[in-house]
Amino acid sequence: MENWSIHELHKQSLKKHDPETAKSLVQYARILHNKKLPVVFTLKHLANITHVDYKFLHDTVDRRRELANYKMFRIRKRSGGFRYIHSVNGKLLNVQKFINMEILQQVPQHSSSYAFHKDGGIYRCANQHCEAKWLFQFDLKDFFYNINESTIYKIFKELGYRDLLSFEFARLCTTTRLPREYKKKWLYASKKLFPFAKKLSYRQSLLGVLPQGAPTSPMLANLAAHSLDIDLDEYAQKYGFVYTRYADDITISGIELPENLSIGKLKREVIHLIRKNHFKENEKKFRVAGPGSRKQVLGLLVDGPVPRLSRETCKRIDRLLHAIGKYGFESVAEHEKFDSAYGLHNHLSGLIAYVKDVDSMRWNNFSERLKKIKIKWGHE
Repeated sequence: MENWSIHELHKQSLKKHDPETAKSLVQYARILHNKKLPVVFTLKHLANITHVDYKFLHDTVDRRRELANYKMFRIRKRSGGFRYIHSVNGKLLNVQKFINMEILQQVPQHSSSYAFHKDGGIYRCANQHCEAKWLFQFDLKDFFYNINESTIYKIFKELGYRDLLSFEFARLCTTTRLPREYKKKWLYASKKLFPFAKKLSYRQSLLGVLPQGAPTSPMLANLAAHSLDIDLDEYAQKYGFVYTRYADDITISGIELPENLSIGKLKREVIHLIRKNHFKENEKKFRVAGPGSRKQVLGLLVDGPVPRLSRETCKRIDRLLHAIGKYGFESVAEHEKFDSAYGLHNHLSGLIAYVKDVDSMRWNNFSERLKKIKIKWGHE
């Protein structure tokens, strides 16, 4: 059914439904078709499209497979504490990949958002701030966990999908499996939000949040932050500034600070807009760089006409690669106080990713050296 033309769909719908219902189905399909989004009518239809058992999808939506669908591991943050990563298992991974590639990647992004899509990137983001005299940087705290299934439901609904299917999409893209210390903080009761789900006996005790590590989470986070991007972009333009967001990293820059705007006032007003859009600022990560000071955006120096790598970043990558090549991931992870060898590998891969758009020769060198180092864990 997903490959039928609108005309053929109308003909087939008339065989099974009354004219009014058939017309409604065709109108629904046309809205999605015009947005270049896949036409999905029901959860059973999604099961057919993705070749995944309907019962599996229903049980996932009903929150009966949280332990089976997600494995959690933690990696130590350089700033202290841990980041929890969700590894998506089996069939759900395939369904999330379909949702991400066929739906989410087709949705236009705000021009100030540079993460997780083909038109973005670290280099392009940093390039917007080159040769700025003032740099103001904010960080969104617990970015993914701040976005729950109620917000995700609204995203799919606004794209044109039906109420119930939007709810089911939201459940397929969120989880209630969190570390114990996070559950009370982020999982909220949802009894009155989805009355239509009650008719089908779906469990509604908790609102799930975006799992960090799922293929759908990055783009859903971008879409959830769209209104924030609009507000902060308008705010920046009011003062002649430039605004960008790369995931949870917010940067505002300008050539000069207007007389009617102090650093304290800017900070208060930006935080107000962050909270207004239901996010939270990380107070510890607010940074200001004024005239004459060193300026970095996403690890790249922006004091010249184009972004460039810092000497410290290159030295750190080179030192880690040398040490790991000689002593192995496990020993170096312990020495560098990482929670695991996998966490160190993830950190190093992220550092090398910074290099890709800035210095292709150096990136090739680092990547090849990393590939030659044997790892002792596998990927499911």
